[in-house]
Amino acid sequence: MIVGTTIFRLDGNLYYSPEFSRGGLAATFSVDVTHYSGPSGFAINIETRNSEDTTWTTLGTFASITATGHFAVDLTGCKELVRFGYGFDPSAASTDAVHILMQAPSWRPY
Repeated sequence: MIVGTTIFRLDGNLYYSPEFSRGGLAATFSVDVTHYSGPSGFAINIETRNSEDTTWTTLGTFASITATGHFAVDLTGCKELVRFGYGFDPSAASTDAVHILMQAPSWRPY
């Protein structure tokens, strides 16, 4: 069994995680990048919305990831639902890829 997710740039469109319910008004979001291929940056957006909303808003973004390692971002103001958007810089080749292990958010009150 392989643990984690491998993402290729391919056509450049974002990949989205399934939406999930928030566990608090604020959280630390973490990712472990175990493999990184390509010179361009990899981005993870954290998006949020309430159940009655029709569009997602960006809650925050990880700094551009350009190497293996552990990365985290601390955010406040989560709405009812959250999802992740994964993508590469526009200059990336279709073969650029990462292998990540997205951690469960560490939720807390505001």
